[in-house]
Amino acid sequence: MSLSNGNQSTPPGWYADPAGSPQLRWWDGTQWTEHLQAPAAPAAPVAQPGYPAAPAYPAAPAYVGAATAIPGVPAGTPVYGPLIWVITLLPLLSLLLLPLSLSDLEPMMRNAMSDPYSSYSPYSGMSGAALLGQGLATVLGWALYAAAVVLGYFDYKWLQRQGYVRPFHWAWSFLGSVYPIGRAVVVRRRAGRGIAPMWVTIAIIALSFAISIGLVLWIFSVAFSTIGSTNGSFT
Repeated sequence: MSLSNGNQSTPPGWYADPAGSPQLRWWDGTQWTEHLQAPAAPAAPVAQPGYPAAPAYPAAPAYVGAATAIPGVPAGTPVYGPLIWVITLLPLLSLLLLPLSLSDLEPMMRNAMSDPYSSYSPYSGMSGAALLGQGLATVLGWALYAAAVVLGYFDYKWLQRQGYVRPFHWAWSFLGSVYPIGRAVVVRRRAGRGIAPMWVTIAIIALSFAISIGLVLWIFSVAFSTIGSTNGSFT
């Protein structure tokens, strides 16, 4: 049987066996040959009789930049070290410094409002002890801030020693309460627990906010009483 069509001949190749077998038979361009072959998978190269098979290409390597899941830690891995609790509770020490920062607030405001158009030092009317207290509060506030950053670095290293891969970075300590919150979230994802520092930090933030509102109201009350007493002295 020929596949010729007029003056045009079918090119050589594997075709369905005209004898009716489920295999393919080789057509050499002029006639059928005795070479048979099972149908190959679509992606597999088909060898021609007398020619070597096409070389198989290796599979493409995995993309290096592909995202990989960060592993967790074994059950029982510690989640709380002593440093994280120091970092979490440091803001409470800052709240304890508020009385030093507000020393002699009322005399200072009274002196300022007695003659608002005169040039005066913002610290006039304050005692030496009050000035010392404010200076001490400022220095201690910066010391607590630096301590939180340093302790955040060492807590980050502690987490790595416990087996945590890519824990929350210590540089977030420069933003204060961001580090204990972010650290708790990441540890919770890796170990299934360890969220307590986040809730303690949120509670301290809420307490600080409430104290700030109380201080603002107190300062306004001092200002109004000072204005009232000043006006009464001029009548």
